[in-house]
Amino acid sequence: MSPVIRVDDEVYAWLQTLARPFDDTPNSVLRRVCGLDTTATSSVAEPAADLPAPKPMKSERLPQNQKEDHEMVQPLGERITGNALARRWKVSVRHALYHKDGTWYNNLTRFPGALFDPKGYVVFSTEADYRRCPQLSIGAETNVRPHVSSIGGYVRMEK
Repeated sequence: MSPVIRVDDEVYAWLQTLARPFDDTPNSVLRRVCGLDTTATSSVAEPAADLPAPKPMKSERLPQNQKEDHEMVQPLGERITGNALARRWKVSVRHALYHKDGTWYNNLTRFPGALFDPKGYVVFSTEADYRRCPQLSIGAETNVRPHVSSIGGYVRMEK
């Protein structure tokens, strides 16, 4: 079985702009962009230079105060993850998830678990605590309204 990768909404939208309707899959678009599309049934590979460039990453378009928050947790070259912040901030949890806006996460599956944003985190001791939280809408993913910092027990970290 092939590995599964996840892409964010911006990357997926960009891939859609390159796709041929009723012909392409995300994989076929990526093969074409990377110059790996050499099958006889496919059309001629497009040179990468002719492809539209992806839009700048969201972090580049963040308001200044959010850019500073993002930079607070991301030293140059380090990928921000819930696990990385849990280690840095010494938060003892079995599952840690991060989102730069604090509004969307994958679902916590191990407890205690924590949801992180650039300014802090909230810990859920049990799955029942997580599922009963009124600010969370839990389905295929977890949506937070209005923001993870609005949840009782949110711990704000200093810069």
